[in-house]
Amino acid sequence: MLQLSQAQRSFAKTLCEFKLETVGSTQTDDERVIANCLKEFGKLIKQVEDHRSKIIEDAETLYIDPLRKFRVERIGRTLQEEKKKYDKESTRFYANLEKYLHLSTVRKNDFREADAQLGLQQRAFCQASLQYVAEIQSVQERMKFEFVETLSSFLYSWLTFYHVGHVIHEDFKPFLDGVQVKVQKAKENFETTQAESEVLKQKILASHIKNAVFPSANDSGNHIAAVPSPSRPSNSNIKQGYMYAQEKSKIPKTITRDVLRANWTKYYCVYSKETRIFTMIPVSSKTDMKCALEQSVSFKLKSCTRRASDSIDKRFCFDLIADDRPSDLMTFQALSEEDRRQWLEALDGNEPIYSPGAGPPNPNSFNNLQQFLVIRTLAWVLCRCREPEDSSDFRRMRDRFGCGFCPKLGCLLGTCIHFERQGNPFKGCFWESIQADEM
Repeated sequence: MLQLSQAQRSFAKTLCEFKLETVGSTQTDDERVIANCLKEFGKLIKQVEDHRSKIIEDAETLYIDPLRKFRVERIGRTLQEEKKKYDKESTRFYANLEKYLHLSTVRKNDFREADAQLGLQQRAFCQASLQYVAEIQSVQERMKFEFVETLSSFLYSWLTFYHVGHVIHEDFKPFLDGVQVKVQKAKENFETTQAESEVLKQKILASHIKNAVFPSANDSGNHIAAVPSPSRPSNSNIKQGYMYAQEKSKIPKTITRDVLRANWTKYYCVYSKETRIFTMIPVSSKTDMKCALEQSVSFKLKSCTRRASDSIDKRFCFDLIADDRPSDLMTFQALSEEDRRQWLEALDGNEPIYSPGAGPPNPNSFNNLQQFLVIRTLAWVLCRCREPEDSSDFRRMRDRFGCGFCPKLGCLLGTCIHFERQGNPFKGCFWESIQADEM
Protein backbone atom coordinates (compact mmCIF):
# COMPACT_ATOMS: atom_id res chain seq x y z
CA MET A 1 0.00 0.00 0.00
CA LEU A 2 2.88 2.34 0.78
CA GLN A 3 4.45 1.72 -2.64
CA LEU A 4 1.08 2.30 -4.29
CA SER A 5 0.69 5.61 -2.48
CA GLN A 6 4.18 6.71 -3.50
CA ALA A 7 3.50 5.79 -7.13
CA GLN A 8 0.19 7.68 -7.08
CA ARG A 9 1.84 10.76 -5.57
CA SER A 10 4.56 10.68 -8.22
CA PHE A 11 1.89 10.42 -10.91
CA ALA A 12 -0.05 13.34 -9.38
CA LYS A 13 3.11 15.46 -9.32
CA THR A 14 3.75 14.70 -13.00
CA LEU A 15 0.20 15.73 -13.91
CA CYS A 16 0.51 19.01 -11.98
CA GLU A 17 3.79 19.88 -13.72
CA PHE A 18 2.68 18.79 -17.20
CA LYS A 19 1.83 21.60 -19.63
CA LEU A 20 -0.47 20.87 -22.53
CA GLU A 21 0.62 23.09 -25.42
CA THR A 22 -1.83 24.28 -28.06
CA VAL A 23 -1.31 25.52 -31.60
CA GLY A 24 -1.21 29.28 -31.86
CA SER A 25 -0.45 32.08 -29.45
CA THR A 26 -4.01 32.52 -28.16
CA GLN A 27 -6.24 29.95 -26.49
CA THR A 28 -10.00 29.63 -26.35
CA ASP A 29 -11.87 29.08 -23.09
CA ASP A 30 -12.26 25.39 -23.87
CA GLU A 31 -8.55 25.05 -24.61
CA ARG A 32 -7.65 26.72 -21.32
CA VAL A 33 -9.98 24.41 -19.39
CA ILE A 34 -8.55 21.33 -21.13
CA ALA A 35 -4.99 22.54 -20.54
CA ASN A 36 -5.65 23.14 -16.80
CA CYS A 37 -7.65 19.96 -16.23
CA LEU A 38 -4.50 17.86 -15.82
CA LYS A 39 -3.45 20.02 -12.87
CA GLU A 40 -6.88 19.51 -11.31
CA PHE A 41 -6.57 15.76 -11.88
CA GLY A 42 -3.24 15.80 -10.07
CA LYS A 43 -4.75 17.70 -7.13
CA LEU A 44 -7.59 15.18 -6.94
CA ILE A 45 -5.20 12.23 -6.84
CA LYS A 46 -3.08 13.99 -4.21
CA GLN A 47 -6.14 14.63 -2.06
CA VAL A 48 -7.11 10.97 -2.19
CA GLU A 49 -3.55 9.91 -1.41
CA ASP A 50 -3.50 12.19 1.65
CA HIS A 51 -6.30 10.11 3.19
CA ARG A 52 -4.52 6.93 2.19
CA SER A 53 -1.34 8.17 3.86
CA LYS A 54 -3.30 8.89 7.04
CA ILE A 55 -4.50 5.28 7.11
CA ILE A 56 -0.96 4.04 6.54
CA GLU A 57 0.42 6.24 9.33
CA ASP A 58 -2.27 5.11 11.81
CA ALA A 59 -1.99 1.48 10.80
CA GLU A 60 1.20 0.95 12.85
CA THR A 61 -0.20 2.18 16.15
CA LEU A 62 -3.87 1.32 15.76
CA TYR A 63 -3.79 -2.01 13.97
CA ILE A 64 -0.36 -3.62 13.68
CA ASP A 65 0.84 -3.03 17.30
CA PRO A 66 -2.34 -4.44 18.95
CA LEU A 67 -2.23 -7.50 16.72
CA ARG A 68 1.48 -8.00 17.43
CA LYS A 69 0.87 -7.61 21.20
CA PHE A 70 -2.00 -10.08 21.08
CA ARG A 71 0.11 -12.60 19.24
CA VAL A 72 3.19 -12.23 21.47
CA GLU A 73 1.63 -11.77 24.91
CA ARG A 74 -1.55 -13.74 24.65
CA ILE A 75 -0.80 -16.48 22.20
CA GLY A 76 2.95 -16.72 22.61
CA ARG A 77 4.00 -15.98 26.16
CA THR A 78 0.86 -17.11 28.01
CA LEU A 79 0.43 -20.38 26.23
CA GLN A 80 4.11 -21.21 26.34
CA GLU A 81 4.41 -20.56 30.09
CA GLU A 82 1.25 -22.44 30.96
CA LYS A 83 2.22 -25.29 28.67
CA LYS A 84 5.61 -25.56 30.42
CA LYS A 85 3.88 -25.72 33.84
CA TYR A 86 1.47 -28.32 32.56
CA ASP A 87 4.26 -30.45 31.07
CA LYS A 88 6.30 -30.18 34.29
CA GLU A 89 3.44 -31.15 36.60
CA SER A 90 2.35 -33.88 34.22
CA THR A 91 5.84 -35.42 34.16
CA ARG A 92 6.15 -35.24 37.96
CA PHE A 93 2.70 -36.71 38.55
CA TYR A 94 3.16 -39.66 36.22
CA ALA A 95 6.64 -40.34 37.67
CA ASN A 96 5.25 -40.45 41.23
CA LEU A 97 2.36 -42.57 40.01
CA GLU A 98 4.79 -45.17 38.65
CA LYS A 99 6.71 -45.20 41.93
CA TYR A 100 3.47 -45.53 43.85
CA LEU A 101 2.34 -48.47 41.77
CA HIS A 102 5.67 -50.26 42.20
CA LEU A 103 5.57 -50.20 46.03
CA SER A 104 5.81 -53.65 47.60
CA THR A 105 3.16 -54.94 49.95
CA VAL A 106 5.87 -55.90 52.41
CA ARG A 107 6.48 -52.25 53.21
CA LYS A 108 2.97 -51.36 54.32
CA ASN A 109 4.19 -48.51 56.50
CA ASP A 110 5.18 -46.58 53.36
CA PHE A 111 1.69 -46.68 51.83
CA ARG A 112 0.32 -43.80 53.89
CA GLU A 113 3.18 -41.46 53.04
CA ALA A 114 3.02 -42.47 49.36
CA ASP A 115 -0.73 -41.86 49.27
CA ALA A 116 -0.36 -38.39 50.71
CA GLN A 117 2.46 -37.45 48.30
CA LEU A 118 0.56 -38.79 45.29
CA GLY A 119 -2.50 -36.81 46.32
CA LEU A 120 -0.48 -33.61 46.39
CA GLN A 121 1.03 -34.37 42.99
CA GLN A 122 -2.38 -35.13 41.55
CA ARG A 123 -3.73 -31.85 42.90
CA ALA A 124 -0.89 -29.87 41.35
CA PHE A 125 -1.31 -31.72 38.06
CA CYS A 126 -5.02 -30.97 37.98
CA GLN A 127 -4.41 -27.29 38.73
CA ALA A 128 -1.81 -27.05 35.94
CA SER A 129 -4.13 -28.82 33.51
CA LEU A 130 -7.06 -26.57 34.36
CA GLN A 131 -4.91 -23.45 34.12
CA TYR A 132 -3.58 -24.51 30.71
CA VAL A 133 -7.08 -25.23 29.44
CA ALA A 134 -8.31 -21.92 30.87
CA GLU A 135 -5.57 -20.01 29.10
CA ILE A 136 -6.39 -21.70 25.81
CA GLN A 137 -10.03 -20.82 26.34
CA SER A 138 -9.05 -17.25 27.20
CA VAL A 139 -7.07 -16.89 24.00
CA GLN A 140 -9.96 -18.22 21.97
CA GLU A 141 -12.36 -15.83 23.65
CA ARG A 142 -10.02 -12.85 23.32
CA MET A 143 -9.73 -13.51 19.60
CA LYS A 144 -13.44 -12.78 19.33
CA PHE A 145 -13.08 -9.20 20.51
CA GLU A 146 -9.41 -8.16 20.52
CA PHE A 147 -8.36 -9.59 17.15
CA VAL A 148 -11.67 -9.18 15.36
CA GLU A 149 -12.22 -5.74 16.87
CA THR A 150 -8.85 -4.57 15.59
CA LEU A 151 -9.54 -5.93 12.12
CA SER A 152 -13.02 -4.42 12.09
CA SER A 153 -11.53 -1.05 13.04
CA PHE A 154 -9.12 -1.35 10.11
CA LEU A 155 -11.93 -2.24 7.77
CA TYR A 156 -13.93 0.71 9.05
CA SER A 157 -11.02 3.04 8.30
CA TRP A 158 -10.51 1.35 4.94
CA LEU A 159 -14.17 1.81 4.01
CA THR A 160 -14.03 5.37 5.32
CA PHE A 161 -11.16 5.98 2.91
CA TYR A 162 -13.27 4.79 0.01
CA HIS A 163 -16.20 6.81 1.29
CA VAL A 164 -14.00 9.89 1.34
CA GLY A 165 -12.97 9.02 -2.22
CA HIS A 166 -16.65 8.80 -3.14
CA VAL A 167 -17.33 12.20 -1.56
CA ILE A 168 -14.37 13.70 -3.42
CA HIS A 169 -15.71 12.14 -6.61
CA GLU A 170 -19.13 13.68 -6.04
CA ASP A 171 -17.56 17.09 -5.48
CA PHE A 172 -15.31 16.71 -8.51
CA LYS A 173 -17.96 15.25 -10.80
CA PRO A 174 -19.33 18.58 -12.17
CA PHE A 175 -15.85 19.67 -13.20
CA LEU A 176 -15.11 16.25 -14.68
CA ASP A 177 -18.39 16.28 -16.63
CA GLY A 178 -17.58 19.75 -17.96
CA VAL A 179 -14.16 18.58 -19.08
CA GLN A 180 -15.74 15.57 -20.80
CA VAL A 181 -18.14 17.85 -22.70
CA LYS A 182 -15.30 20.12 -23.83
CA VAL A 183 -13.14 17.15 -24.80
CA GLN A 184 -15.99 15.66 -26.83
CA LYS A 185 -16.52 19.03 -28.52
CA ALA A 186 -12.80 19.28 -29.27
CA LYS A 187 -12.92 15.76 -30.72
CA GLU A 188 -15.84 16.65 -32.99
CA ASN A 189 -14.08 19.85 -34.09
CA PHE A 190 -10.97 17.82 -34.83
CA GLU A 191 -12.89 15.37 -37.00
CA THR A 192 -14.56 18.25 -38.86
CA THR A 193 -11.22 20.00 -39.32
CA GLN A 194 -9.68 16.76 -40.55
CA ALA A 195 -12.35 16.40 -43.21
CA GLU A 196 -11.93 20.03 -44.29
CA SER A 197 -8.14 19.70 -44.29
CA GLU A 198 -8.35 16.67 -46.57
CA VAL A 199 -10.38 18.69 -49.08
CA LEU A 200 -7.98 21.62 -48.74
CA LYS A 201 -4.97 19.35 -49.24
CA GLN A 202 -6.51 17.99 -52.42
CA LYS A 203 -7.13 21.54 -53.65
CA ILE A 204 -3.59 22.61 -52.83
CA LEU A 205 -2.24 19.46 -54.45
CA ALA A 206 -4.25 20.16 -57.59
CA SER A 207 -2.98 23.74 -57.67
CA HIS A 208 0.57 22.54 -57.08
CA ILE A 209 0.33 19.99 -59.87
CA LYS A 210 -1.10 22.64 -62.16
CA ASN A 211 2.00 24.76 -61.60
CA ALA A 212 4.32 21.87 -60.81
CA VAL A 213 8.00 22.26 -61.49
CA PHE A 214 8.27 18.47 -61.81
CA PRO A 215 5.61 17.48 -64.38
CA SER A 216 4.49 13.88 -64.10
CA ALA A 217 2.63 11.56 -66.41
CA ASN A 218 0.15 10.84 -63.61
CA ASP A 219 -0.79 14.48 -63.10
CA SER A 220 -3.99 14.01 -65.04
CA GLY A 221 -5.33 11.35 -62.68
CA ASN A 222 -9.04 11.14 -62.03
CA HIS A 223 -8.72 11.71 -58.29
CA ILE A 224 -6.84 14.95 -58.82
CA ALA A 225 -8.68 16.18 -61.88
CA ALA A 226 -11.97 15.92 -60.01
CA VAL A 227 -10.80 18.39 -57.37
CA PRO A 228 -11.55 22.03 -58.25
CA SER A 229 -8.74 24.51 -58.23
CA PRO A 230 -8.41 26.82 -55.24
CA SER A 231 -10.56 29.89 -55.25
CA ARG A 232 -7.72 32.07 -53.95
CA PRO A 233 -5.72 33.32 -56.96
CA SER A 234 -1.96 33.04 -56.85
CA ASN A 235 0.12 36.22 -56.66
CA SER A 236 1.64 36.62 -60.12
CA ASN A 237 3.84 39.51 -58.96
CA ILE A 238 5.80 37.28 -56.58
CA LYS A 239 7.89 34.30 -57.61
CA GLN A 240 9.55 32.22 -54.93
CA GLY A 241 11.10 28.81 -54.55
CA TYR A 242 14.28 26.86 -53.95
CA MET A 243 17.26 27.19 -56.28
CA TYR A 244 20.97 26.45 -56.26
CA ALA A 245 23.52 29.21 -56.81
CA GLN A 246 26.98 28.55 -58.19
CA GLU A 247 29.78 29.75 -55.96
CA LYS A 248 32.57 31.83 -57.39
CA SER A 249 35.41 29.68 -58.71
CA LYS A 250 38.90 30.56 -59.91
CA ILE A 251 38.32 29.47 -63.50
CA PRO A 252 40.05 31.56 -66.19
CA LYS A 253 37.71 33.78 -68.14
CA THR A 254 38.94 32.25 -71.38
CA ILE A 255 37.25 28.98 -70.45
CA THR A 256 33.65 29.18 -71.58
CA ARG A 257 32.57 25.91 -70.02
CA ASP A 258 32.78 24.81 -66.38
CA VAL A 259 35.39 22.10 -66.75
CA LEU A 260 36.10 22.04 -63.03
CA ARG A 261 33.65 20.87 -60.40
CA ALA A 262 31.97 23.88 -58.78
CA ASN A 263 30.14 24.14 -55.48
CA TRP A 264 26.45 24.90 -55.47
CA THR A 265 24.64 26.41 -52.49
CA LYS A 266 20.94 26.01 -51.82
CA TYR A 267 18.88 29.19 -51.45
CA TYR A 268 15.25 30.10 -51.04
CA CYS A 269 14.74 32.88 -53.57
CA VAL A 270 11.98 35.49 -53.68
CA TYR A 271 11.47 37.92 -56.56
CA SER A 272 9.04 40.83 -56.76
CA LYS A 273 8.08 42.00 -60.23
CA GLU A 274 6.94 45.42 -59.03
CA THR A 275 10.19 46.36 -57.31
CA ARG A 276 12.47 43.97 -59.28
CA ILE A 277 14.08 43.03 -55.96
CA PHE A 278 15.62 39.56 -55.87
CA THR A 279 16.19 38.11 -52.37
CA MET A 280 18.38 35.09 -51.60
CA ILE A 281 17.88 33.32 -48.25
CA PRO A 282 20.46 30.60 -47.45
CA VAL A 283 18.97 27.22 -46.57
CA SER A 284 20.77 24.95 -44.12
CA SER A 285 19.67 22.35 -41.60
CA LYS A 286 22.07 23.81 -39.01
CA THR A 287 20.66 27.36 -39.04
CA ASP A 288 17.25 28.49 -37.91
CA MET A 289 14.95 30.84 -39.77
CA LYS A 290 16.03 33.90 -37.79
CA CYS A 291 19.72 33.40 -38.61
CA ALA A 292 18.86 32.61 -42.24
CA LEU A 293 16.93 35.87 -42.60
CA GLU A 294 19.84 37.78 -41.09
CA GLN A 295 22.16 36.24 -43.72
CA SER A 296 19.82 36.96 -46.64
CA VAL A 297 21.03 38.99 -49.63
CA SER A 298 18.87 41.28 -51.77
CA PHE A 299 19.64 43.16 -54.95
CA LYS A 300 17.81 44.86 -57.78
CA LEU A 301 17.69 42.77 -60.93
CA LYS A 302 19.11 44.19 -64.12
CA SER A 303 18.81 41.30 -66.57
CA CYS A 304 18.19 37.59 -66.77
CA THR A 305 19.47 35.25 -69.49
CA ARG A 306 18.91 31.58 -69.97
CA ARG A 307 22.18 29.67 -69.77
CA ALA A 308 23.11 27.80 -72.95
CA SER A 309 23.14 24.06 -72.42
CA ASP A 310 26.59 23.70 -74.01
CA SER A 311 28.20 26.24 -71.70
CA ILE A 312 27.74 24.43 -68.38
CA ASP A 313 27.58 20.87 -67.14
CA LYS A 314 24.37 21.52 -65.21
CA ARG A 315 20.81 21.51 -66.43
CA PHE A 316 18.10 24.13 -65.90
CA CYS A 317 20.54 27.04 -65.42
CA PHE A 318 20.20 30.77 -66.04
CA ASP A 319 22.27 33.86 -65.29
CA LEU A 320 21.34 36.99 -63.36
CA ILE A 321 23.03 40.38 -63.31
CA ALA A 322 22.47 42.81 -60.46
CA ASP A 323 21.84 46.46 -61.16
CA ASP A 324 24.60 47.62 -58.82
CA ARG A 325 27.08 44.95 -60.00
CA PRO A 326 26.82 44.74 -63.80
CA SER A 327 30.12 42.85 -64.13
CA ASP A 328 29.17 40.18 -61.60
CA LEU A 329 27.41 37.25 -63.29
CA MET A 330 25.45 34.95 -60.99
CA THR A 331 24.45 31.50 -62.19
CA PHE A 332 21.41 29.74 -60.73
CA GLN A 333 20.05 26.25 -61.23
CA ALA A 334 16.30 25.68 -61.11
CA LEU A 335 14.71 22.45 -59.95
CA SER A 336 13.40 21.41 -63.37
CA GLU A 337 12.82 22.66 -66.89
CA GLU A 338 9.34 23.81 -65.97
CA ASP A 339 10.69 25.59 -62.91
CA ARG A 340 13.29 27.38 -65.03
CA ARG A 341 10.59 28.39 -67.51
CA GLN A 342 8.55 29.90 -64.69
CA TRP A 343 11.56 31.74 -63.32
CA LEU A 344 12.49 33.08 -66.76
CA GLU A 345 8.92 34.21 -67.30
CA ALA A 346 8.83 35.97 -63.93
CA LEU A 347 12.29 37.51 -64.36
CA ASP A 348 11.65 38.59 -67.97
CA GLY A 349 14.49 36.36 -69.05
CA ASN A 350 16.11 36.45 -72.48
CA GLU A 351 17.48 33.73 -74.68
CA PRO A 352 21.27 33.48 -75.01
CA ILE A 353 22.97 35.15 -78.01
CA TYR A 354 24.87 32.59 -80.10
CA SER A 355 27.90 33.28 -82.27
CA PRO A 356 27.71 32.50 -86.01
CA GLY A 357 27.74 28.77 -86.56
CA ALA A 358 26.77 28.07 -82.97
CA GLY A 359 23.44 27.84 -81.24
CA PRO A 360 20.94 25.47 -79.74
CA PRO A 361 19.85 22.40 -81.68
CA ASN A 362 16.71 23.72 -83.36
CA PRO A 363 15.32 23.22 -86.89
CA ASN A 364 16.75 26.59 -88.08
CA SER A 365 20.40 25.86 -87.15
CA PHE A 366 23.13 24.25 -89.26
CA ASN A 367 23.98 21.60 -86.71
CA ASN A 368 24.83 18.62 -88.92
CA LEU A 369 26.10 17.71 -92.35
CA GLN A 370 22.71 16.84 -93.77
CA GLN A 371 21.27 20.29 -93.06
CA PHE A 372 24.43 21.87 -94.45
CA LEU A 373 24.04 19.97 -97.71
CA VAL A 374 20.36 20.90 -97.95
CA ILE A 375 21.12 24.59 -97.52
CA ARG A 376 24.06 24.31 -99.91
CA THR A 377 21.74 22.80 -102.52
CA LEU A 378 19.20 25.51 -101.80
CA ALA A 379 21.85 28.18 -102.34
CA TRP A 380 22.83 26.58 -105.67
CA VAL A 381 19.18 26.53 -106.72
CA LEU A 382 18.91 30.15 -105.70
CA CYS A 383 21.74 31.01 -108.07
CA ARG A 384 19.81 29.38 -110.91
CA CYS A 385 16.38 30.64 -109.96
CA ARG A 386 16.44 33.37 -112.66
CA GLU A 387 17.17 30.97 -115.53
CA PRO A 388 14.25 30.09 -117.84
CA GLU A 389 12.47 26.80 -117.40
CA ASP A 390 13.70 25.51 -120.77
CA SER A 391 17.37 25.86 -119.80
CA SER A 392 19.50 22.75 -119.57
CA ASP A 393 20.20 23.13 -115.83
CA PHE A 394 16.53 23.59 -114.99
CA ARG A 395 15.53 20.56 -117.11
CA ARG A 396 18.29 18.48 -115.47
CA MET A 397 17.01 19.37 -111.99
CA ARG A 398 13.41 18.67 -112.95
CA ASP A 399 14.31 15.27 -114.40
CA ARG A 400 16.34 14.43 -111.28
CA PHE A 401 13.75 15.32 -108.61
CA GLY A 402 10.63 14.28 -110.55
CA CYS A 403 7.27 15.91 -111.07
CA GLY A 404 7.20 17.43 -107.59
CA PHE A 405 10.19 19.59 -108.29
CA CYS A 406 8.30 22.82 -108.91
CA PRO A 407 6.30 22.81 -105.64
CA LYS A 408 9.41 21.81 -103.69
CA LEU A 409 11.39 24.51 -105.39
CA GLY A 410 8.75 27.08 -104.48
CA CYS A 411 8.86 25.99 -100.84
CA LEU A 412 12.66 26.12 -100.75
CA LEU A 413 12.70 29.50 -102.45
CA GLY A 414 10.23 30.85 -99.91
CA THR A 415 12.41 29.62 -97.07
CA CYS A 416 15.49 31.07 -98.70
CA ILE A 417 13.83 34.44 -99.21
CA HIS A 418 12.86 34.38 -95.53
CA PHE A 419 16.48 33.77 -94.53
CA GLU A 420 17.66 36.54 -96.87
CA ARG A 421 15.24 38.97 -95.26
CA GLN A 422 16.60 37.94 -91.85
CA GLY A 423 20.09 39.00 -92.82
CA ASN A 424 21.30 36.91 -95.79
CA PRO A 425 23.17 34.08 -94.05
CA PHE A 426 24.88 33.17 -97.36
CA LYS A 427 27.32 36.05 -97.24
CA GLY A 428 31.00 35.67 -96.64
CA CYS A 429 33.19 32.64 -97.16
CA PHE A 430 30.24 30.29 -97.26
CA TRP A 431 28.64 32.09 -100.24
CA GLU A 432 31.98 32.45 -101.99
CA SER A 433 32.69 28.73 -101.59
CA ILE A 434 29.41 27.93 -103.34
CA GLN A 435 30.21 30.27 -106.24
CA ALA A 436 33.71 28.79 -106.49
CA ASP A 437 32.26 25.31 -106.78
CA GLU A 438 30.00 26.46 -109.60
CA MET A 439 32.88 28.05 -111.48
